[in-house]
Amino acid sequence: MNRKSVIGFIAAMAILTFTVAHAAYAQEDKSSNGSNFAATSQESTTDSAAATKEEAIKQVEEQKKQTEEQIKKESKDVVEAQKAKEEAAAEQETIKKEVELKEKEAQIAQKELEVLKEEVAVTNGSKATQMVKELEKKVEELNAEATAQKKKLGLAAQKEKIAEERLAKEQSEIDQVRQQLENLKIQGYGMVSTTDKIVRSGVVLLTSILLFILLRMGIKAFERLVSRESDVRESEIELRLKTLGKLFNWLGGIVIIIAMFYQLMIIYGFNPGPLIAGAGVVGIAFGFGGQYLIRDLINGLFILIEGQYRINDVIKIGDLGGLVEDINLRITTLRDLAGRVIIIPNGEIKTVINFTRGYAQALMDIGVAYKENVDQVIGVIKQVGKEMREDSYFSKLIIDDLEMLGVDDFADSAVMIKFRIKTKPIKQWEVSREFRRRLKNRFDEMGIEIPFPHRTLYWGTDKDNQWLKESMEKMATELGK
Repeated sequence: MNRKSVIGFIAAMAILTFTVAHAAYAQEDKSSNGSNFAATSQESTTDSAAATKEEAIKQVEEQKKQTEEQIKKESKDVVEAQKAKEEAAAEQETIKKEVELKEKEAQIAQKELEVLKEEVAVTNGSKATQMVKELEKKVEELNAEATAQKKKLGLAAQKEKIAEERLAKEQSEIDQVRQQLENLKIQGYGMVSTTDKIVRSGVVLLTSILLFILLRMGIKAFERLVSRESDVRESEIELRLKTLGKLFNWLGGIVIIIAMFYQLMIIYGFNPGPLIAGAGVVGIAFGFGGQYLIRDLINGLFILIEGQYRINDVIKIGDLGGLVEDINLRITTLRDLAGRVIIIPNGEIKTVINFTRGYAQALMDIGVAYKENVDQVIGVIKQVGKEMREDSYFSKLIIDDLEMLGVDDFADSAVMIKFRIKTKPIKQWEVSREFRRRLKNRFDEMGIEIPFPHRTLYWGTDKDNQWLKESMEKMATELGK
């Protein structure tokens, strides 16, 4: 979001607001003046109306205070209800574990009882019979305890349900009280005089402009903090932080504008609640039309999260390319070599070529005449690359030694030699231009020919050209006559 455009927009809104408010004030002043006759009666009526208005404002302020106190009380009730619900849920969980434990103990005792009965049937001993009776009694006690715990579990579930209902009720009440407070605030703003509305509107607009300026200053300070002037090229982290700074600047501007409109609506007595509620219906109505906007936002979010490209990267999107000047959730702004600004919606971006990610390669093809010694030419190219690697300035741009790929092609009039130099990001073009300049001068010094396209014309043999000779002689004879 451009700073000048947003400040201009807010200034225009300020002028529009002051114009409307001034017109309302003039209308109010005109209606309050009325005609000149019955002046005394009108003044007394105006005084009584002003007194009534002041009393109404005091009543609204008093109701606001009472409502705020009620909100505090209701908030405490909500916290208590939430706590009671959590305690009931914890108690229910504890009882559930106890029920499971008692049932398992009863099952184990029942199995032991069955085994003991089989033993009594075989041995028919009095001691085993006594143990069977004791075990049967234990099984009955465990089943009874399990049944009692299940009843407790049912009570705990009911208790939790009651706590949930109470929490929902308290939450509903506090929402109603908050809505009532919001209505009272709007009602209070509606009773404020036009002059006060103008003053408050001015404060809101000036505050919005100030916040936007502070936001821009903060982003600029952040960019200066993360940048180091001594670096030839910013690091990956610095570029990522700069990109995030641009994003926060865009989001911050949107938040400031929305907050400004919200405050202005409240000052002039408009309730923004129904508008916010109706936004969902409008969103559904325009869902098909807004799907492109949603696609732009989602794609922009993934571009920023994945770091596909950043500020000051050189990229190519489709047939368009340039330096990334700005990026936000909706659009990407590029500037090409001719200075033209290219704006691309993020939803239209399918494939991106990033020329400056991590490192770059200055890839070059040099053509020499067929008569030249290829090995000698390769040696000269390597020597020039070594000299650039030792240069005080270009040594900071070049990461590794020249990599010779060799003879790449036999063209019409030249032998093509391919090689590359690994450089820092965005420096490959500067390195390749300087290398070509030095190599051209070195070839001139050593007499190595860089060929240019040419053609050899074949005129044929004397026999093939006899008809041309006869025609020329005939033409000369006719001219002599």
